[in-house]
Amino acid sequence: MNQITQFLISYGGLFLFAAGFMEQSGLPFPGGLCILAAGALAASGKYSLIAAVCWGAAGCVAADAIWFHLGHRGKSGVFRVFPHLHGVQSTLRQATLTGSVLHGARMLTVAKFLPFGTVIPLHAGAMEVGSLRFLLVNAFASVVYAAVYAALGFAFHKQLEQVVAFLRKLGTVSLLLIVVLAGGYVVHWFLKHHAKRDARPDPEKTKTEGNICSLSS
Repeated sequence: MNQITQFLISYGGLFLFAAGFMEQSGLPFPGGLCILAAGALAASGKYSLIAAVCWGAAGCVAADAIWFHLGHRGKSGVFRVFPHLHGVQSTLRQATLTGSVLHGARMLTVAKFLPFGTVIPLHAGAMEVGSLRFLLVNAFASVVYAAVYAALGFAFHKQLEQVVAFLRKLGTVSLLLIVVLAGGYVVHWFLKHHAKRDARPDPEKTKTEGNICSLSS
C-alpha cells in the first residue's frame, strides 16, 4: 500500500487511469486497491476524492470501449462461443428502452466487481447495442465502481493505515510465508473438491450399466 500511495502522490490521475484500465482489461492488476488507496489519501487531504473517482472511472470506460469494439467486430465468433446470446438479444429487442437501459446498467455495474467481467462489454458489442447508449450506461457503472472503492478507502483510512503498519512489522519473509500458506490452502481445497467431483457417480453411466446387466440376465 505504501508504494501505491507514493505512486498516487507522484503521478496522480494517470496512475489511477492506468490502474482502472488494466484491471478492466482483464489483467491481474489490483485497480480497485489503487482507488481504495486514493480514497484513503483523500481522507488525509493528500488527494482529491472526486479526482480519484473520475480518473479510475475513465480508465474503466476506455478498457470497456475496446472490449465493446472487439465484440462488435467479431460478433460471429462471440455468438459461436456464447450461443445463449441469441436468446438474450431477442429479449432485449422486445424490452422497452428503460428496461434495457436498467438491465444494462445492472449487468455492467456487477461486472466491474467480478474477475471475468470483461465478457459483458464483449457481449454488448456482439449484440449490436448502440455505441452511445453503451458508453453512457458504462460510464455510470464505472463511476459507481470507482466511487465504492474510493468511499471505502475514505471511510476506513485509519484501519488501512493500521493494516499497513502491521504488514511492515511482519516483514517481507513473514508476509511471503503467509502468501505461500494461503496459496497452499487454496490448492488443497481445489484438489479435494475436484477429487470429490470425480468420485461422484455418473447417472447416465449407472443407468447404462444397469440396462446392460438386466439384458444379460
